[in-house]
Amino acid sequence: MTDQGYAKPIRIFHSIFALCMLAQLAVGHLMDVPEVEGKHEASTSLITAAIAHESHAPVTLSASGAVEESLGFEVHEFLGLTIAGLVLIRLLMAMTSWPGAGWRELFPWLFAEGRSRLIQEFKAQASGWLSLKLAPPEEGETIARTVHGLMILASVVMGISGTRLFFGWSTTAPQTASIEAIAEIHETVVFGLQILIAVHILAVVLHQMQGHNILARIKPNK
Repeated sequence: MTDQGYAKPIRIFHSIFALCMLAQLAVGHLMDVPEVEGKHEASTSLITAAIAHESHAPVTLSASGAVEESLGFEVHEFLGLTIAGLVLIRLLMAMTSWPGAGWRELFPWLFAEGRSRLIQEFKAQASGWLSLKLAPPEEGETIARTVHGLMILASVVMGISGTRLFFGWSTTAPQTASIEAIAEIHETVVFGLQILIAVHILAVVLHQMQGHNILARIKPNK
């Protein structure tokens, strides 16, 4: 393992992936969904606003009568495809021997040794979390990488469901029951991903405040 715990390609990926995910979540909350009004349209609640909030602005129709996509929705589609490609690259990286890249690091809970380390770290550190005191990063690698792995898994589900919505979302008729169900899955997964990202960012801030200099471990230019 390197002195920073992660190989340089992983650190570069982390920076690009983080920027794309934050941008995607922001766009997802701000954009308008192009869809025909109807009693069967997919729900977009304030809490699980993964696809986006409903616009109260007048609906714009094309010459064919279809609802025109907004710029925000088009950016959302482009970022979604970009993130899907990045997730595929990360899964391929997991097949390498780079430090911090393998399946055992990304999904330690799938292996007996990883589960054992995860339980040990949890028992040793859980009490400190209540007072927002975190152990040095080298003492919590398994927990941190478990969070990374869960974010990757959530991104996979988000990408698969988003791709299905991309090809199945109707701008000329109310949504079908299957598309509504997929939209709900998409929204729920993104809501969970938002929680994971928030916890991850909070942990980074706390580590920095407590002098652990965790940012040095993930800087892409080191």
